Parts: sequence; structure tokens; C-alpha cells
Amino acid sequence: MPQWKGKTEGGDANQSFLIRLLKKVDVRVIYCFLPFAVIYYLIAARKRAGAIYSYLRHRQGFSVWRSAIGTYRNHLLFAKFLMDRFYIYAGHKDKFNSASLEKDVVVKYFSTDKPLVMVSAHVGNFEISSYLCGKLPKKLNVLAFAGETEQMQKFRSSAMEENNIEMIPVREDMEHIFRLNDVIREGEAITMAGDRVFTGRRNHKFMFLGKEALFPTGIYTIAERYKADIIAMFVLGTKKNFNYKIHVEPITIDPALKGRDERARAYGQKYVDILEKVIKENPLQWFNFYDFWNIEGDENN
Repeated sequence: MPQWKGKTEGGDANQSFLIRLLKKVDVRVIYCFLPFAVIYYLIAARKRAGAIYSYLRHRQGFSVWRSAIGTYRNHLLFAKFLMDRFYIYAGHKDKFNSASLEKDVVVKYFSTDKPLVMVSAHVGNFEISSYLCGKLPKKLNVLAFAGETEQMQKFRSSAMEENNIEMIPVREDMEHIFRLNDVIREGEAITMAGDRVFTGRRNHKFMFLGKEALFPTGIYTIAERYKADIIAMFVLGTKKNFNYKIHVEPITIDPALKGRDERARAYGQKYVDILEKVIKENPLQWFNFYDFWNIEGDENN
């Protein structure tokens, strides 16, 4: 199974410096330097670039030349989205927006008494949804990798807490599973990346862009246990600076389907179908920088 470090690069000192800089400098000035930084990074991190090239060439069916250009544009988009997040951490969240109708759909799911499970992916700039929709009527608990830098975790927590959002770190002792059960039982909302597999969680293989890949399915069992609504949500960049598009779609299956594992698989398949559709429409906004389809040797399926 492919491994992922899950840590924003740059270190605490550089990240803190960037925040101080963006408090005084318009992020669009930083955008101007990103093309040069990306070229350097593509040379320095060839393995990461190779994973995106392979995805575009073999999973999206791009030509050699289009895959090469696409790899550069993919990294440039990722850098831009990352700068947008840091710009928010620096106190400029009011500059970002999405269509009112899209935000209304999201808020509607947060306005019922039922618990909510929101499944996203490393596509677009999902974290920015925490600031686009304003203060939520129901607490949102974000399942996040625990190995992130201390400074980044502080930035996130500070920016999210005023919008009724709390982080739940994923830990090796599986403590986060108990916490997930608690918050869903209390009628709150949780969100997680449905394209990230951690050791020890229930996973299944699904056909994704023409080849089998591993996806987590345990969250769907938890959601069903507490009769939670389940939705897929992605926040996609647009050509306009500071403007994002929110894609929300319910994840539903045949209510007559029997068996816990069978139902979890069915939910997982529906999520994968939705994700594949979004990825085909936005191929350059896929940001899994490793061989996502390499599942050899995995025993958790």
C-alpha cells in the first residue's frame, strides 16, 4: 500500500514567516513567483512529479506532451491553492467566495437534527470550504492526519474554531474512531478524505479510472449505525482568483441491500463513482502525489 507523509512542507519557521508576509502583502504578488518555484520543485521532487505524470498519462489518457504540461499545471494549481489557505490563515478569509446557492445547499445539510458525514478527497481545495460557508449551525469535526506540523495545526485550529469547526487527529492507537462515534451519536457532523487509506482501517478495492485502487469504507458503517446523512463534497478552483465552486452530492444506496459489509461497499462504490466524475471534469485538480493505484501487498481489503 502506498505511504503518504501527510505533512505540509516548509517547516514551522518558514510557515510562520509566510503568514507574517501575507498579513502585509497581497497573495497575488506571491502568485507571480509560483511558476519559478514550481519548476525548481519539479526538478527536486521528480518522484512526486512522476506520480502525477503517470496519473495523467495512464489514468486520464493524456498524450505524452499534454501529460508533461499537465504535471506542471497541476503543481502550479496546488501551490496556488496552498497560498490561498495561508492567505486565509493570515486573516483574509473575507476575500474568498463561492456561489450563494452552493453555500445554501451545504448549510441545509447542517441545519437538520440528523448527524452528517461529509466525504471529500484530495481534489481542489477542500479545506477552504471551512471558511467559505461561514459559521455552521452544527459543529463540524474534521478528521485530519496527526503528523502535520505543529504550526500548521495551530493555523488551522485558529482559523476554523470561529466557524464551529474542530479537528480530530488520526492516531495510531485508533482513539479517533471512538471520538467519531461520540460526535455522530451526539448529532454533529464529521468530514474526512475518502481517498486516504490509513493502516488499521476497513478498506476495499474499487475500479477507479480504469484500475483498482484502495478506499476506506469503515466510515459508512459508522454513519449507518447512527442514521447519518452521507454526502460527497468537493471544493474546486475556478479561473477567477479567490473564487471556488462547491460540488455537493448525496451518497445513497438501495435501502433493500442487506449485510453490513455489502452496504459499506455499496456506499464506497457510489463515492468512487462521484469522485471519478469530478476528477474527469477537473483532471488537473487531483493532488495525490504518490502512486495511488499501487496496492500490492495490502492485506486490508
